[in-house]
Amino acid sequence: MPKVTQAHIEKRKAEILDAAERVFKRKGFEPTTMKDVVEESGMSRGGVYSYFSDTEEMLQAIHERNIGEVPAILNRLLERHDTVWAALAAFVDSFLEDTDPGFGIVTYEYSVTAWRDEGRKQFMLRNATHSITAFVDFLQKGVERGEFRPLLPLEGIVIFCINVIDGFIIQGSIADGEWMRLKDQIESLKLYLRTVLQVNEA
Repeated sequence: MPKVTQAHIEKRKAEILDAAERVFKRKGFEPTTMKDVVEESGMSRGGVYSYFSDTEEMLQAIHERNIGEVPAILNRLLERHDTVWAALAAFVDSFLEDTDPGFGIVTYEYSVTAWRDEGRKQFMLRNATHSITAFVDFLQKGVERGEFRPLLPLEGIVIFCINVIDGFIIQGSIADGEWMRLKDQIESLKLYLRTVLQVNEA
């Protein structure tokens, strides 16, 4: 019997998660069944179950995968821009360019029930901490370069911005950008950041 390599295992898991993510985006978390994912993946039922026991395990794996990509996304922005502020502004502007709430609304749906499920609560808090840390490190680069002189602790600024962006995702799931005046909201967020970070653009 041929030996299954770790690379093959990771590839299979990624294919299943990609299929699950497509279904979650179409149907939401709660309505999605393992049967849906099996059909979307084109794999056998046993093949899918050998990697994941239920849709919650899949959602958590997708969320962790997405969170794990945040530092790389921020680093790519820094590579493409001359200043941390320009990279940060580009990140905020990206919400205007891509108004599809995507997997964000699925994660929000899942997190809404965390208040009554300790396991989900701890999962969401743990991953939120990873995101916060990545963005704090990103802003700290601006402080070290003399671009920012923040009026508040960076962690508080980041958490506030995450809450605002969550609002974009929720509104974007039920309304278009024109109705929610997304451009105005984006400019408001950038104005807040410019002010609270005391951006030095000299």
